[in-house]
Amino acid sequence: MKKMIFIVMLQSALAGCSLGTAHKVNDPYDYKELVTREVKPVKVSQNAVGRTVVDFGKDAIGWLELDGAESGEYEIVMGELVNGRGEVTNAYPKSTIRCYRVKGMKTAGVHRVSLPPDRLNLKGYDPKAPAILLPERFGIVAPFRYVEVVSGPKMEFRQMAVNYPIDMDKSSFTCDNADLVRVYDMCKYSILATSFCGIYVDGDRERTPYEADAYINQLCHYAIDNDCSLARKSHEWLMDHPTWPTEWRQHSIMMAWADWMWTGDTRSLEKYYGKLKDEKLMDRYARASDGLLETGGEFRKTAKPGAGDIVDWPHGERDGFQFKPVNAVVNAFYYRNLREMGDIARALGKNDDAKEFAERANKIYSAFQKVFFDGKTGLYVDGDGTKHSSLHANAAALAFGLVPEKHVSGVIAFLENKGMACSVYFAQYLLDAFCEYGRGDLAVKLMSAKGDRSWVGMMDFGSTISLEAWSVKAKPNLDLNHAWGAVPLNVIARYVLGVTPLEPGFRKISIRPQLGGLKHVKGSVPTVAGTVTVEVSPEKLVFTTPAPAKVTFGGRVRSFPTGTHEVVR
Repeated sequence: MKKMIFIVMLQSALAGCSLGTAHKVNDPYDYKELVTREVKPVKVSQNAVGRTVVDFGKDAIGWLELDGAESGEYEIVMGELVNGRGEVTNAYPKSTIRCYRVKGMKTAGVHRVSLPPDRLNLKGYDPKAPAILLPERFGIVAPFRYVEVVSGPKMEFRQMAVNYPIDMDKSSFTCDNADLVRVYDMCKYSILATSFCGIYVDGDRERTPYEADAYINQLCHYAIDNDCSLARKSHEWLMDHPTWPTEWRQHSIMMAWADWMWTGDTRSLEKYYGKLKDEKLMDRYARASDGLLETGGEFRKTAKPGAGDIVDWPHGERDGFQFKPVNAVVNAFYYRNLREMGDIARALGKNDDAKEFAERANKIYSAFQKVFFDGKTGLYVDGDGTKHSSLHANAAALAFGLVPEKHVSGVIAFLENKGMACSVYFAQYLLDAFCEYGRGDLAVKLMSAKGDRSWVGMMDFGSTISLEAWSVKAKPNLDLNHAWGAVPLNVIARYVLGVTPLEPGFRKISIRPQLGGLKHVKGSVPTVAGTVTVEVSPEKLVFTTPAPAKVTFGGRVRSFPTGTHEVVR
C-alpha cells in the first residue's frame, strides 16, 4: 500500500517540457472539425407485431437516412431501446431515453428523416450553463439505435453518426474476465459517441459542459487516443464558462493538471494560471482558524454565495452524507488542488507560489485529521459537527492521500463493505482510492459486477453507451449517453494496465500494472510519446515503452530505457 504521491519535480527536470514552440505533433491546440460516420444495419428482423425492425448495433447521436428508388409516405419509430416484443419504445416516460414517431414523404434517392427540435438541449435552461449547439450543417441530431417501420415503401437505412475524429484503433484491452472486457469496450465506445458536440458535454438531455463530467471524460479520452485537443478545448471552455457546484469548480484545477501531465504543454497553464489560483482554488472560503474551506453547505440550500457543495449526484446517491458548512469531501478536493497547484506553479517557474501551496497543503493535511477523523471509529466524518461517516468522505480522503498509513486498512475495509454506495460519477474516486493503495482486486470486482448498480447492468438494460446514472430508479430523468459513466475505461488504463505519465508529456512513464485477481491482462495505451503496450500475468510482465520507464512489478521498482522488455517475478 502507498500514499498517493503528487508529482514534485525540480525546475531543471521541467526545462523544455513546454511544447509551445517546437512540438507540433499531437498539438493540443490542433482542434479538429466534427465528422460523420455512415453505419449500416447489423440486423434486420420482424418483431412480435409483424413490423420490420432495423438494428444498427449501437446507439449513436446523428440522423437517419432512407435510400431507394421507390417513393411514398412512410411512418417509422426510431429510438434507443426495444421492449420484449421487439417494439421501439420508451417504457420510462419521465426519462430522457429517446423515442420518436416520425411521418414523412420519401422521394426517390436519399431522404433524411426530419426530427423535432428539443426544447432543452437546443436552447439551454440556464445562462450560466448553456447548451452547446452543433454547426448548422448537421441539422437536428438525436441518439438512436433502432428503427421500426410502421408503413412505407421499400427502403434501405443508414445511421449517420456525428462525432469528434477519435482514432479507436490506438488502444486495446483484453483479459480473462469477459465481463470486464465488455465493460471496457462499452466505455470506450461511449467516449466516441458522446463527442458529438465537439466539446465534452453531460449527455443529450442538456448538452451542457460541466467540470466533473469533463474531467472524467478527459481521463477516459486519454485512455484511448493521444490527440488531446478536445480535452483542452473542453477544459478552456469551462474556464471561461464555469458552473456552480463547489467541487465542479475544483475539478478545473484537476483538468489543468491532467492536461499538462498528459501533453507536456504549458501554454494553457500560462493562459489560465491567474484564474486557477484566484477563482478555482476557492481559498477565499478558507476559515482563519485552520485554513479549511467553509463553503456553507449543500448546493442551492445553505451554501455561501458563489459556492454550494454537491458531494454526489443525484442526491439519493450520497450514502446519507450529512452536509455541514465545513465539508470533508470539499476539503479533500481542496487538498488535492493545493498539491496540484504547487506542481503547476513550479512548471511555470513560480517557485514562491509553489512553496506557499506546499505549506498550505501541509496545513490542510493536519487540519483534516484534526477536524474530520473520528478516533473511535477509525473513519472520517462528513463534516465539522457531525458523527456520520459516508463512503464519500472516506473514499475522497483515501483517493487524495489524506489517510495516514496506520488508518488505511480500516478505511479500505469500510469502503469494501459499502460496495457501490455512490453514483457513476463518484465511482471514479472510489475506484481510484482502492487502486492507489494496491487494491486493484476490489476495483476489478466492482467494475465487472452484475446487477442494477453496475456497468454490466447498464448493458443488460440495453444500452451501448454509459448511462447518466445506474438506473432509471436512481435517476428517473436519466439519459443513456453520459461519458461520466465510463469511469472503468480510465481506471483500466491507469491502474490495471498501469500506464501513467511520470513526467509531463510522458517524457518518463510509470508502468505499474495491477492484475486485481485477473490471470492475464493485455492492452495498449496511446500517449503523446508513443504507444505503451502491456501484457502481464502473475509471473511475467512484457511491455513496450516509447520513453524511459519506471516499472513496478513483483514487489520491485526498476528503471528501463525505451524499447521492449520482459520482467519475471
